[in-house]
Amino acid sequence: MLKLICTLILCTGFAFAADVSGTWQLAVETSQGTGNPTIVFQQQGEQLTGTFNSQIFGEAKITGSVKGNAIEFEFDGDAGGQKIKVSYKGTIESSTVMKGTAVYAGFDENATWSGTKK
Repeated sequence: MLKLICTLILCTGFAFAADVSGTWQLAVETSQGTGNPTIVFQQQGEQLTGTFNSQIFGEAKITGSVKGNAIEFEFDGDAGGQKIKVSYKGTIESSTVMKGTAVYAGFDENATWSGTKK
């Protein structure tokens, strides 16, 4: 009975979406080089909105979702007049750490990233 109760308590944490609201510093590695964009997330339930700010793209509006410890978000970037669809997928490892992969359409399909909450 104790094992069942412990299992239920542990699983309950994953039934609810993690809250990633706030400012995050990312470290991104692409085939074109590395970068350190900043993201500000606003979260309501599973829905994410916010801004992605980097040296290459400037500021872009993001949309996405959080389901359990899985996070996905995307934006349309403008790099010197060239439009790029960017999508991120990852895992929330704790309240201050997440990491995953990113696709920069037409440029890099296998980018990696990690993020730390400020």
